[in-house]
Amino acid sequence: MAKRKRKSAAASADASGNSQVSADEKIARLLGLLLVKDVKKATDKLPVLRRAGFAVSDVAQMLNMTEGHVRVADHLGRKKKAD
Repeated sequence: MAKRKRKSAAASADASGNSQVSADEKIARLLGLLLVKDVKKATDKLPVLRRAGFAVSDVAQMLNMTEGHVRVADHLGRKKKAD
């Protein structure tokens, strides 16, 4: 049986149910959201955030999407840009 991956410390929840995010992580997320604030569609935001260096899981959390959706939309966005 395969072992499950453990959640990182930033993704784990405290006793009140709120996730603990460091100040540096909050600043990075805010800068990422400022980068795409004028983009209307969330699927158009994904490739920009990924090129800016955000991980799939980070983008998914910022845009309230699943990681699978982020991967597919990122792939389609890159494919669309290549054409």
